[in-house]
Amino acid sequence: MPATDKAAFTALIAKTWRFYEKTPTAETVADWFDVLEGIPLDAIAIAFKRHLTDPKAGQYLPKPGDIIRQIHAAQPDQGHPGPEEAWGLLLRFANDERETGLYTEPMRQAWEACGPILKAGDEIGARMCFLETYRKALKRAIETRTPPKWSLSMGSDLERRKIALQTAVAQGWISADYAQSLLPAPVANLEEMAGLLEYHGPKADIDQPTLSEQFRALAARLRASQADEETRSMQAEREHHEAINAQKAQIKSGHENRTRRTA
Repeated sequence: MPATDKAAFTALIAKTWRFYEKTPTAETVADWFDVLEGIPLDAIAIAFKRHLTDPKAGQYLPKPGDIIRQIHAAQPDQGHPGPEEAWGLLLRFANDERETGLYTEPMRQAWEACGPILKAGDEIGARMCFLETYRKALKRAIETRTPPKWSLSMGSDLERRKIALQTAVAQGWISADYAQSLLPAPVANLEEMAGLLEYHGPKADIDQPTLSEQFRALAARLRASQADEETRSMQAEREHHEAINAQKAQIKSGHENRTRRTA
């Protein structure tokens, strides 16, 4: 939990304590926050609710161990992908530079261990090595309550990158803002920019082009340059066709002359 969640966490503790007709002290809240600081607030809230509705454990005021046990029961992998899912995620992009993929630290460790086996062409052996290594790394992450931290492997295909990032956002692996920052910024239309920058206030005393006028002028020059380039391209294409036709006509004329001489 970040420090910004402290107010919401305090309210959650107070609500829970009311079920037992008690009022938590500021020191109690601070101690609980310190113990659960590395766990997302949403997961903590669910765990408190699970404790309150537990027929046996819910009879007593919870201790931190009760809440952590509920969190593990609700999220046995704490958001980490399972071994088979992790292997599949890596296979999608590891051998294709066009693909964009995401991976966690346990996934990276397991892939590093099985990489030489996979390069040797033994995919079955590599998979077995990966699964065994990943399970050990995953167990350590769960025991230390280490949530998954996703890293990105950027592929060269922009469309595939968009799809991969959309999937990652939908899964809750990365934020939408972070995903957007990994995509190229849209190229603004100069005319639209000029319209947005158009000044509608009183006319300035100094007679000089406004920023919007400069954008419009630049857009006009680019259009003119593009038109000139298209004209030159069309002219070159016409000249090329004319040269070919002239060559064909010359070959045809020579052939007709030879035919007449031999007749």
